[in-house]
Amino acid sequence: MHRTQIYLDEHLVQEIKKVAKMQNITMSAFIRNVIKKELQKYKKKDFVSFIENLEPLESFRDVDAQEYVDEIRNRSRILQK
Repeated sequence: MHRTQIYLDEHLVQEIKKVAKMQNITMSAFIRNVIKKELQKYKKKDFVSFIENLEPLESFRDVDAQEYVDEIRNRSRILQK
């Protein structure tokens, strides 16, 4: 774990202490939890952005996805009756 120092307004410190006490955790643990939760929001945004910007492989660029899946299903021995 890395130790760091931050400066907080007194009213913010009091609010953090109050909430941390209600959760029965230290002020440091509360701050770490809040930071982790906030960072998760950015990871989710990055993932959504990644998915939205996905492009097909060059070899599949001109392939119709539905036709491709249907063809595979038709060749499947498991799905044939």
